[in-house]
Amino acid sequence: GRAEAGPRRLRAAAMAGFVRELERRAGPALRLEQRAAGGVGCVVWDAALVLAKFLETGACPLARRHVLELGAGTGAVGIMAATLGANVTVTDLEELQELLLVNIENNKHLVTGSVRAKVLKWGEDVTEFQPPPDYILMADCIYYEESLEPLLKTLKDLTGPDTCVLCCYEQRTMGKNPEIERKYFELLQKDFELERIPLDRHDEEYRSADIHIVSIHRKRTVGHR
Repeated sequence: GRAEAGPRRLRAAAMAGFVRELERRAGPALRLEQRAAGGVGCVVWDAALVLAKFLETGACPLARRHVLELGAGTGAVGIMAATLGANVTVTDLEELQELLLVNIENNKHLVTGSVRAKVLKWGEDVTEFQPPPDYILMADCIYYEESLEPLLKTLKDLTGPDTCVLCCYEQRTMGKNPEIERKYFELLQKDFELERIPLDRHDEEYRSADIHIVSIHRKRTVGHR
């Protein structure tokens, strides 16, 4: 029996992915499973860490607020918000639901608000996510040109006049990235006001000059474009 326990345990661990710990200011770290295979949503990207740690600074009051995370991936940002007292819905595609559920389960003892996972495909009907949340969280959601229009439609459909969208992204200089980024912010500015959160307001440790947090609100003005 004993000889085979080692390899089998290792294989099980490899299948289960690998755990990323995200320390918190108050209390035990979040334990986030990641997946070694299966596309972009499966590791905790740096922008997610920066946004999660920004939420902990208390700059945005989250207790009892309704929060929706788009393109949640591992759920790091949304679960952090739930540990800060928010009522959170983390959303992503069908194939990421299992990973989201695992991470919600693994961290539920740290949650002081609530957190649930749901499928949300950008560009599709968002009726079940109404009324508009207080906050929408997005970390590293701008990387495919073809997803810009559906993402913007979803943002328009989900936001009310008082919704604050926090978008954190890593500025990438490779290939088409700068162009995609520029197009996204250009399109966004038709309907939204944007304000960059200065670096000195980010978490003092989890920050980087090429990772930006932008606070986004619906434009108040009616009428001409």
